[in-house]
Amino acid sequence: MRGFALPTTLGPYEILRRLAAGGMAEVYLAKARGDAGFEKLVAIKRVYAGHGRSGQPPASLSEEAKLSVSLCHPNIVQTFDLGRAEGAEFIVMEHVEGYDAQQVLDALRLTGTELPVDLGAYVVAEVCRGLDYAHSRVDAAGRRAGIVHRDVSPQNVLLSFGGEVKITDFGIAKTRARGSDPESKVIKGKYFYMSPEQASAKPLDHRSDVFSAGVVLWELLTGRRLHEAPDVRTLLRAVRRAEVPPPSSVRSSVPSALDRIVARATAQSPSGRYPSATAMADDLDAFLASRPDFHGVRGLRTLLASLPAPPASDGPGPLFDLPRTRDRVATVSRAARVTPPEPPLRHGLEEGEPTVLGWQSPSFARPLRVWPWTLSCGVLAVGAAAWALYGP
Repeated sequence: MRGFALPTTLGPYEILRRLAAGGMAEVYLAKARGDAGFEKLVAIKRVYAGHGRSGQPPASLSEEAKLSVSLCHPNIVQTFDLGRAEGAEFIVMEHVEGYDAQQVLDALRLTGTELPVDLGAYVVAEVCRGLDYAHSRVDAAGRRAGIVHRDVSPQNVLLSFGGEVKITDFGIAKTRARGSDPESKVIKGKYFYMSPEQASAKPLDHRSDVFSAGVVLWELLTGRRLHEAPDVRTLLRAVRRAEVPPPSSVRSSVPSALDRIVARATAQSPSGRYPSATAMADDLDAFLASRPDFHGVRGLRTLLASLPAPPASDGPGPLFDLPRTRDRVATVSRAARVTPPEPPLRHGLEEGEPTVLGWQSPSFARPLRVWPWTLSCGVLAVGAAAWALYGP
């Protein structure tokens, strides 16, 4: 059964409001309670009923929790707990009070304004710091864990009212330990932000995330979607070509320095990109250092505070006075987004963005070998005719 009758409880957590939903899971705002009146808002990711087996959390959710809980960085959403209650598997995460980057773009589009270029550079620089921390993690043996997020997108970049930038959702992240899993040749992620090698279901390393960060930067600077296509196959062909025009060709106020950063991050070949996410962050920081009047935290706070909130969807009642959360503009964002009508897509209830969940790449479709069969049949026919005419 999908969804709860709210408010309700899930183990020690009081579920207050649904923030988002996708093909396999949904995210709720919840309140953790403790002794002496202790209360804390958290986000709970709950897998739909039927995805677990033998009473255990699904492998993907368990692996996400185990990976995420090991990541402790200011630019990564923290994971606190993995549990099961009343037939529902869930993970408990830090609640980021604010918006995701896609919601910010949607809200600005509705008001006819654009994200300041300095803020776009600042947001992606912070994302790159978090990514580099994940990419650099080592396992118990001291070897690189080989983490690749694989789903870097504006929807997974959370912006807090306090001016923080955090990347979330390591649910489809690849690690060295998972490199040989049976889905290694299955495309996972959001089509629009994939690297060419990810869109071709080829082996990935951390530079795939660098490419995706470059696409996110392009969209923050221009306020537009990089790729538009009528169907998924057309979209994947465009992604594989990695044709990324300079942001200044869309928005003339974008400085040439940011054009160069985007171009290097989105090079078609991984060897042509930044060697690490921190190298990209360093270039963005150098650009921001040349803008002496810019202050990232203060600028982000001011921008988020100025965004218009839509009418509350929860209606009057005890939830009406909750602090503002990142679903404030979700009710107005879906209509502004165009999603290719393709059966393999999974759509977030509020976000409406396509995520590939186990769709086999066309490049791996096995071609039909017609000519060997034709030749074999021809040889047999000639042999049968010779036998009939000349006998043994």
